[in-house]
Amino acid sequence: MKILHVSLGLPPYRTGGLTRYSIDLMANQVSLSHQVGVLYPGHFRVGGKLKIISNDMYKGIDVYEIVNPQPVSLLGGIKNVEKFLKQAPRSIYINFLHHYKPDIIHLHTLMGIHKELLEAAKELGIKMVFTSHDYFGICPKVNLMDWTGNICDDYENGLKCVKCNQHGYSILKISIMQSKMYRELKYNPIINKIRAKQVDKQKVVTMNGLEGNVDQPDPSLADSYVRLRHYYTEMLSLVNTFHFNSTVARKEYEKYMTPKGKVISITHQDIQDCRKVKNYSDHTKPLYLSYLGPVDRYKGFYMLLHALEQLKDRDDWRLRVYGDVEPTGIQYDAEKIQFFGKYQHHQLPEIFNETDLIIIPSIWKETFGFIGLEALSHGVPALVTDCVGFKDLIDDGVTGMVCRPNSEDLAKHLISVLNHREALAQMNRNIVSCDFDFSMNRHTATIVDLYKSTMLDTGDIVEEGRIEHEPIQF
Repeated sequence: MKILHVSLGLPPYRTGGLTRYSIDLMANQVSLSHQVGVLYPGHFRVGGKLKIISNDMYKGIDVYEIVNPQPVSLLGGIKNVEKFLKQAPRSIYINFLHHYKPDIIHLHTLMGIHKELLEAAKELGIKMVFTSHDYFGICPKVNLMDWTGNICDDYENGLKCVKCNQHGYSILKISIMQSKMYRELKYNPIINKIRAKQVDKQKVVTMNGLEGNVDQPDPSLADSYVRLRHYYTEMLSLVNTFHFNSTVARKEYEKYMTPKGKVISITHQDIQDCRKVKNYSDHTKPLYLSYLGPVDRYKGFYMLLHALEQLKDRDDWRLRVYGDVEPTGIQYDAEKIQFFGKYQHHQLPEIFNETDLIIIPSIWKETFGFIGLEALSHGVPALVTDCVGFKDLIDDGVTGMVCRPNSEDLAKHLISVLNHREALAQMNRNIVSCDFDFSMNRHTATIVDLYKSTMLDTGDIVEEGRIEHEPIQF
């Protein structure tokens, strides 16, 4: 089969779960003798003429770059809407697809690509599958979080988008971030320091929402965000099959459209079965809780701190934070909460060996959450909010716990496991004794089957409530 993936780009320039998943899937498809290519939004050239150029192969993958693509805003928001609505010559995409002749197109994002790409595929009869890594297309800020730090359920005909995006990246900044020069300098020590300062400053601002930093919205700008949403929902309407990586993602997309698709939990190449029985019987030691991820509001970190504040009089717990620097501007018990900074994947066995319970307290509608699967692969129970897509793999109370996204319910669950450690021990034993197959080989075969059913258009793609990986049973 000849498969064309549309993604954000290649490592090390592009990182994150979307990039990791798409690269691992492509590499695995190559190993199974499929012909695989990737098309990604690249740099800008003077003149603004759309081109698609061929770059060096990557791990056996054909690489094509869109020159003068749509801007890639990432999590920065969209300030200048008109630049994201710019039309492109459909003939360029038609000629490219004629040249490459893919049997199927797998879209991992709409970011940086023109609607004309999807229209060209439709015109040529090439079927398309879309994986729901995030909510770009229905939310310019990607994660459906508004400027107050709460879930956005109503964008108020664009008015809320004006507020949320008024501090979005300028087109100049986006152009620089998509430049070839930036690709080379992204990890330069000086650039890293500048980026770190900007991120840290932004986190201080967003710790309790942005109410005090948002100007009164200009109602005349709201219509542009209505048109932007229509632009992207029209793109999504051209998709033949949606691959939802969780029921959480499916439910959110179903609020805005009636997508045809299937829920298939995702994985990555480095997931290995490292499960082992842990010792929870030593009550002289504190229970070691771990949080791995950005120290950010939408990830629920500050909600976790508020929950732990309710346990401040207890000395039978410790929290270890991995993945980010120690935040400024907040108060916490430094004797009980430690920050270990960024970590590498090869450090996960050591981290999970010292973890009794991992906490994933996201308040955004997280479409999956690899860290939960990684913890599971080491036998570590997880406490997650019901906003986390990874919850699909948890049998609540048996192989993990699911709580509501508020500090009171989170604290209630923590108090329960602190008082009844045997419950955690049983969860660990249940995880170790259950069937466990989250290999990339199996997942790739499942996705290829999804391609085949999409190409045949048999009408049996939708299976209500069907999840490729059910909650693990012991």
